[in-house]
Amino acid sequence: MIIEKKGMSTSISKLVKDPSSLILVLISFAILCLFVIYPLIYVIALPGATDWTTFFSKSRYGTALLNTVVSSSLSALTATVCGFIYAYSIHYSNIVGKKFFRFIAFLPILAPSVMTGLAFLLLFGRGGMVSQTLKAWFNVELDLYGLPGLWIVQTISYFPLAYMTITGVLRSISPNLEIAAQNLGARGFKLFRTITFKLALPGVINAFLLVAINCFADFGNPKLIGGNYSLLAVEIYGEIINNEPGLASVMGIILVIPALLVFVIQSKLLSKGSYSTITGKPVSGLNRVKTSRKTDILLFIFNSIMTLFILSMFAITILFAFTKNFGRDNTFTLSHITKMVFNPSSPAVLNSLVLSLIASILAVGFALVLAYVVVRKPFPGKKMLDFTAVLPIALPGTFVGLALIVAFSNGPIMLQGSAILIIVAMLLKQMPVGYRGLTASFKQVDKSIEEAATNLGADSRRTLTTIVFPMLQKTIVANFVYAFMKNMNTLSTIVFLITPKWVVAAVSIFNYAETGTYYWAAAVAVGLMGTTLATLGVMKLIFRSKVKIFDF
Repeated sequence: MIIEKKGMSTSISKLVKDPSSLILVLISFAILCLFVIYPLIYVIALPGATDWTTFFSKSRYGTALLNTVVSSSLSALTATVCGFIYAYSIHYSNIVGKKFFRFIAFLPILAPSVMTGLAFLLLFGRGGMVSQTLKAWFNVELDLYGLPGLWIVQTISYFPLAYMTITGVLRSISPNLEIAAQNLGARGFKLFRTITFKLALPGVINAFLLVAINCFADFGNPKLIGGNYSLLAVEIYGEIINNEPGLASVMGIILVIPALLVFVIQSKLLSKGSYSTITGKPVSGLNRVKTSRKTDILLFIFNSIMTLFILSMFAITILFAFTKNFGRDNTFTLSHITKMVFNPSSPAVLNSLVLSLIASILAVGFALVLAYVVVRKPFPGKKMLDFTAVLPIALPGTFVGLALIVAFSNGPIMLQGSAILIIVAMLLKQMPVGYRGLTASFKQVDKSIEEAATNLGADSRRTLTTIVFPMLQKTIVANFVYAFMKNMNTLSTIVFLITPKWVVAAVSIFNYAETGTYYWAAAVAVGLMGTTLATLGVMKLIFRSKVKIFDF
């Protein structure tokens, strides 16, 4: 019997004998230390005593913190509830139009979250279509600025994220568990409460976590809809504009605390029980327990209301993009699209496309390298590398952007104003998702396949490109699609990093909406969504069955 030697010296010896692996490990450590560890240390060390004193002495900052926690918690709760009900209706009911409802849930992912705020202004703002109709017909003044409007907008913006997270869990629940419970007398709500919901709880908690972090970091919607209801992300932006990086860093650090608390609470809750849904028992031929006729009607009504909100949001944006000034002059025109999308002097949509493609390719490539070395190669510091790789996903995008701008606007490495910093910010926020997915995929592939290639003379680089990549191609493509869509729509992470030369579409939508030129904001939004769809269409033609865009 051959006993494999283990230990730090053995790991280092193996790395030295495999130069390709050694280079990959060193590059991974260097990139994460430079763009994750260094900015975090810099932003934490930057504030002085005066900055901390100023934050805690001014009531407006405390109010902004409280508002952030309240609005984000409410929005995360309602978005998660809506996402769960929507997903439950798809997998557990007999309602008609399930494919249509799946498509509707996908639509908001195409649009930046700030477009929801724009559409809300066009519908329910003081000069919005619904507001004007209510005033003319019923003499009712509609004022939803502040918490009510922000609550609605963030719920609609992030409910698809909750839906996608929960639908995967509901889909994987074994029907035989519910059938067994039904045979023991559990029916209706009792069956749902004791079996279905408990098994789906990890997905529900994870959905709440993801939505809450996005709400904490949301900048565009609070700035457009919040009015006097100030949030920390907006205050951070104001302090960066006022050249107060120390005070902005204090607020960034404070903003991270609620996000980390959400992670701790999630871990505590999930550690208290077992939620296994794959038991190894045969389930083919078993039909899932479906809801009653009355419940089907209620679920259909709920889905229809959500659909109405989402379609109205897209419809009003399209109407403003293709009319001179909808509501005042409804004449059809292509001038807004031509000026905002196809004009070389307005390259926001093109910039978004170029930067997103580059960042997404790099994010997936780096995630592949990280997953490969962490899962397959023994080396000292593996746990630290793994932790650092997933750390950005736990940090609000606003904080990531803040850390990058304060760290690289001074010091030995100056990247402020460059496209590199925007690409890095996009990469950091999307890479952990691909890394986690690829890590799971690597663990499902037998290591002996790669060992056989190594025995035949292939080094790590050749094994990665000729063996590993083809086997994980579907996962890689799926993660690229996700990263590309998120990067095209991102605002909070890069709002501090853009320059007049490198302005992107999401920032343009926000700027035009804030100045009241809604038709230009709508044109950029339509151009952004059209570009995203066209790019995904090209990818579908290239990769065919490897890309499943609407499968949620």
